[in-house]
Amino acid sequence: METPADGRPVVRVGRAPWVVAGAVLVVATAILLAPHVELGFQPAFLPTFFTLVIASDVLTCLVLVEHYRNGGDVRVLALSWAYLWSAIVVAVHSAVFPGVWAGTGLLGAVPSSAPWLWTAWHVGLPVLLGLALAPWPARLERGLVDPTRRRRVLVLSWAVVAGAATLVCLRCTLWADSLPVIIVEGDYSVLTRTYGPWVAAANALALAVATAGVLRRRAPGLERWALVALLASACDTSLVLLAHSRFTTGWYGARLMAVTAALVVLMSMLLAVARLHRQVAGHADRVAEQNLALREAQQTRDHVLAVVSHDLRSPLTALQGYQQLLADGELGDLPEDARDLARRSAAISRRLSLMTEDLLAITGTQGQVSLVPVDLALPEQLREVAQGFPGLDLRTQCPPGLRVRADPLRLQQVLVNLVGNAQKYGAAPVVLAAYPDPGAGPGAVRITVSDAGAGVPSRFVPQLFEPYTRAEGTGVHGTGLGLSVVRDLVQRHGGSVGYDPDGNAFVVRLPGGPAQAVDASPETSSATRST
Repeated sequence: METPADGRPVVRVGRAPWVVAGAVLVVATAILLAPHVELGFQPAFLPTFFTLVIASDVLTCLVLVEHYRNGGDVRVLALSWAYLWSAIVVAVHSAVFPGVWAGTGLLGAVPSSAPWLWTAWHVGLPVLLGLALAPWPARLERGLVDPTRRRRVLVLSWAVVAGAATLVCLRCTLWADSLPVIIVEGDYSVLTRTYGPWVAAANALALAVATAGVLRRRAPGLERWALVALLASACDTSLVLLAHSRFTTGWYGARLMAVTAALVVLMSMLLAVARLHRQVAGHADRVAEQNLALREAQQTRDHVLAVVSHDLRSPLTALQGYQQLLADGELGDLPEDARDLARRSAAISRRLSLMTEDLLAITGTQGQVSLVPVDLALPEQLREVAQGFPGLDLRTQCPPGLRVRADPLRLQQVLVNLVGNAQKYGAAPVVLAAYPDPGAGPGAVRITVSDAGAGVPSRFVPQLFEPYTRAEGTGVHGTGLGLSVVRDLVQRHGGSVGYDPDGNAFVVRLPGGPAQAVDASPETSSATRST
């Protein structure tokens, strides 16, 4: 599959268009060896021929326009103009052609109506195809590809082409009496001698310009097939002009070329769709296999994390106990510096213990996380968090006596994660503050964690609380779990958590009264700047 500059996939066609073009030339040349052989009138041939051409032109128009509306190149729209012109002119041509729908033709036709419509068909189609494939000025092409103009360009261009084709058809039917006679009793000699050189010149010029444009741009497959259609139309014109009359080998051969010109673009698009369908089906199968492998890998990862986290609990709990004994002097008097180190070690062990709780909370066991809410003094809770960050400039602010009802382990888990996030991605000083939140109800509190850093990039804010997401370009690498754990635990307390970009602060709101576990999306909070 080829991928052009705009990123859209294009089915590789290889040499197929050139092979078909060669076959068209070989067949046309073979017919030209004896173009005057009379084959006779076949009653079913012309209705079948016109029906096939008109149906092919209409379908090609619709598919090309849909391709353009779905983001296709503006040249796709230009190709549709050629087939729109052909569909309208051929439909009227079939109506006026003697012996197709009526013995002398319909729509007030005169003997020259059909050949003049044939001329309009075999000049308009190649000229419009040549226009679609020709080199365009870069400024014009840039203006036409503007996405805001697509609908306007489509409607206006189709109106112009359809209007021009309709006027030509009216001139060749209702107002045909003043047209020069170019066919006499089925003999095309006047057409061939007088107008034939001009028609042939228009076809040759269109073919030359289109070939130059396709080769210069190294155009994708659709444009190459359109060039084959233009070649077939030129061969159609040449065979008719050299046959001199109807129902000869040249005339029937020309109809074969006309069918080729009508069908080749449509068939190429249908084949491209079939190839793309096979490719998409193959990609879908591979994606399904990869998704299955990813689900199995995720299950394995979650299982390992849960086992490791669970097995870390016991040794960490014992380690904290020993450190606390040392800090309290239960094992003998220690210098004050040693006691301070023991206290700091105990705080760090508590942080490690909370990290294991993070892992357990995120590995599919959220529904099993139990809360044991009790009445807590927030100043003490904030001081306990601060003890776990001995090397951080962490400032706590909390009115004396402020209380909240929450699970102490889970509240510590929430606050440690938020402070650790500020330490890792922000800049000191970090401020951990708690205030009453009377607007949220009696006993509700608001806890904020802010820092002096640049804040969270605006593009990343919507993903802040999603698991395994990390802001790029910070130079810091984390697990991407902490904030998702914070969100889940706060929601289970019946509260909400959000980010205030103005204050560069994470804001946790906890309700007053008994905590209720809820499963809800994070609320959008509007926090004030923390001080």
